[in-house]
Amino acid sequence: MSCHCAFLSEDQFPQIAQTFDEAFADYYLKSTRKAEEWLYNRMVKNAVEFDYSVGAFDGDRMVGITLIGIDDWQGQMAAFDAGTGIVPDYRGQGLARQMFDFAVPKLRERGVTKFLLEVLQVNEPAIKAYERTGFSVTREFDCLGLERKTFTPGKSCELEIEIKALPQGQVKNFHNFADWQPSWENSFATIARIPDDVLINGAFLGDECIGLIAYYPLLNWIMTLVVKPEHRRRGVAASLLSNFIENFNGEVPQINLVNVDRSDAGMLWFLKKMGFKLFTSQYEMELEL
Repeated sequence: MSCHCAFLSEDQFPQIAQTFDEAFADYYLKSTRKAEEWLYNRMVKNAVEFDYSVGAFDGDRMVGITLIGIDDWQGQMAAFDAGTGIVPDYRGQGLARQMFDFAVPKLRERGVTKFLLEVLQVNEPAIKAYERTGFSVTREFDCLGLERKTFTPGKSCELEIEIKALPQGQVKNFHNFADWQPSWENSFATIARIPDDVLINGAFLGDECIGLIAYYPLLNWIMTLVVKPEHRRRGVAASLLSNFIENFNGEVPQINLVNVDRSDAGMLWFLKKMGFKLFTSQYEMELEL
């Protein structure tokens, strides 16, 4: 089969969504919502630009996609693979590499100096393919889930805090709460871009916000749970989490918190103490362009 690559446009989105569903129908983590809204809003969240994203075509049929987000990353212009998928009958032909090679010259013209992606650690064929392209592992992320029916609140907060809703636009102001750079999927800039409903609560000590939790219902992800360093280990994070669970009105039996940096032993210990259990792990991989 002979396929060609082309940059995409927004008016092709229905075709993109159909290709996405075909490509990921047998994926390890199946989406619980396959509506076009799910994909489109996730693309917006991840700063995907249609005209830098690539489709692979057999004639008029789109048989592969690479959705590419572009944003500042640690002071450099970077690209993020927000989803590369090939429909089953067209796998094993090097289409993922072909789409990547097609995208790179235009990305360099844009000033992009890094390309990042996240890949499940169980997906060994994909990891080996990325390594052959020149990607290397930069971090390991753990993804954990909490069964709501078994949740037990943590200790009471030692501080007299009030938990209140926060405007979405203020999230970027709290980047200095974190000890490590959140993943692209969960960055503060990403949270601020979410185009639909997102729940954001802050823990206030007087007029000062000292902690933050953000949950995205569309993906069923807690995207961040952070507390100012000087107020940690006093029950602030436990109070934010308990308040969220107690007031949660969704139907999902498990709440997920994804992409916790494996190096943050304290955070992982806290989450497991609160009842979270590991359900998968990912690598963050990076390539200098």
